[in-house]
Amino acid sequence: MQITITSENAGAVIDSFGAELHSLKDNLGTEYLWQADPAVWKRHAPVLFPFICNTDSKKYTYEGQVYSLANHGFARDSEFELVSSDCSSAEFLLRSSAETLKLYPFEFELRIGYKLSGNKLDVSYTVRNTDTKDMYFFIGGHPAFNVPMGGESYNDYFVEYENPETIVREFKGKTEVIADNAAKVPLSHEIFADDVFMKDAPDSSWIALVSKKSGRKIKLNYDPKGCIAVWSSYFEDKAITEQAKFVCLEPWSSVPVYCDKEENITKMPHAIRLSPENEYVFAYSIEIG
Repeated sequence: MQITITSENAGAVIDSFGAELHSLKDNLGTEYLWQADPAVWKRHAPVLFPFICNTDSKKYTYEGQVYSLANHGFARDSEFELVSSDCSSAEFLLRSSAETLKLYPFEFELRIGYKLSGNKLDVSYTVRNTDTKDMYFFIGGHPAFNVPMGGESYNDYFVEYENPETIVREFKGKTEVIADNAAKVPLSHEIFADDVFMKDAPDSSWIALVSKKSGRKIKLNYDPKGCIAVWSSYFEDKAITEQAKFVCLEPWSSVPVYCDKEENITKMPHAIRLSPENEYVFAYSIEIG
């Protein structure tokens, strides 16, 4: 089921499967969100829960029992219940079930909210622990934006941070400096050849995709106590890579699971620990125009 919400300046479509944003357009009809070409990357803006990425083995333990989760968890592949909607907002709910308990041994409620105002879309993820024991999880967003957007090339864009950042990527024993106390990172497909680049606890509270040619900007506001990541698909086949005309700006609760190098979920340093009947709210917003 798809729900459309609007404001005086924009419109958005959210699908109840994954409570995933599928479209974000301005009032001129310009589409800002990647439209999920399955030959390149089949998603638009998945919700990452209860893991961000995965352990190296794709398995983890809790109280001595071994569990297995797909990358980024199961929320993105779950049908959510529509709780409420009006012309400018919608809220979706996922509850733990017999099926989720086979993968993740905690009872919970996950509410995903969207509210459109002017040219800004506010997004909120609320986790409630409905179990009788502490629960552990990671959570984050993964919105993909069209790059370029008409009359431009991929290399006409750059990533801009609110403040200068130093970003170092470590991948398969290779260390690469993405930004050295810099606020701008030029874009190319090749920058993603070694996967994602991210900054934990950044000095910036927003990140943007900006065209140096047209000045067009997509801005994402987030909580700087977490982690902000940038990613796009990259393939050895250059022709396929050229079709990856998107960049993901990903606000996360923390660095991903694999950074902790720990399979016991209760010992993962960056996992959120939530006590029974308490809530954790994770929020970000997208500004277009």
